[in-house]
Amino acid sequence: MEPIQFTVPVYGEGVFATLENKGGKLYGYYHRHSELQVTCVLQGKGTILVGNIAQSFQQGDVFILRPDEPHMFTKYDEPNLLNEDIHLVHVFVHLERMEKLFVIPEFDQVGSYLIGLDASKKIRAERASDLQQFFRALSQKNGIPRFVEFISLLHTLTQRGQEGESLYSGARKISYSDKDGARISAVYKYTFDHLQDDVAVADVASLVHMTSSSFCKFFKKHTTKTYVGFLNEVRIEKSCQLLVNRRTESVAEAAFQVGFRTTVHFNRVFKQIMGTSPRLYLQQHGI
Repeated sequence: MEPIQFTVPVYGEGVFATLENKGGKLYGYYHRHSELQVTCVLQGKGTILVGNIAQSFQQGDVFILRPDEPHMFTKYDEPNLLNEDIHLVHVFVHLERMEKLFVIPEFDQVGSYLIGLDASKKIRAERASDLQQFFRALSQKNGIPRFVEFISLLHTLTQRGQEGESLYSGARKISYSDKDGARISAVYKYTFDHLQDDVAVADVASLVHMTSSSFCKFFKKHTTKTYVGFLNEVRIEKSCQLLVNRRTESVAEAAFQVGFRTTVHFNRVFKQIMGTSPRLYLQQHGI
């Protein structure tokens, strides 16, 4: 894919840069960049779209995103979540500039891991608790102490590399123009912003100035999924977070909060995507 190209703030000849998202503000476009990205969720919950996979994130999760991997973070907009309840720290690694370090024997293992990543990864919070310290330090320190924290982070990620879950969808890589990339980005943003609403394909098609038929073909071509299938996956992903984090009183309420108007329809779609019923899913999580 070729979504919106994002320019990472790497200044001079630096090998890495950091960027923080706080106060409820996330970069709301489906985008990519040539740098490898490592992101830690210090606070908040939401969804990350990687390629054409929607994955939830919560406090403590760490993501390793390969260079040029299309992605977008979105937070959950809920009445009891304040704007300041989101805090992400992103570390962008310029692999080409790191090559001079990778030839040093002590950096050989780190270089092999980062360059050889076969897919983007997610390290769940329960396995990443010791990683948060590096991200906090990187956002506070400068100079040599900051560089030491950066190297320590890469070393730890390399040692823990097998603990990451693959975010590879198996979908073929598709290229498209900047105009099409902007359209896909607009569709994704609209979808996440209107999960609780009645989302009609005709309305989404109108958003990108297409007929319903043309839009359905366009979306399938560029994502390998139908739009309705994608919408259902995102809705079910959010419902899982609502249920597990006990932000709803019942399965029926969770269904309504993510846009389903009947529990029968919700239960059917939930089982298709998750392979189990909402009730059994809750039991599996001790709820």
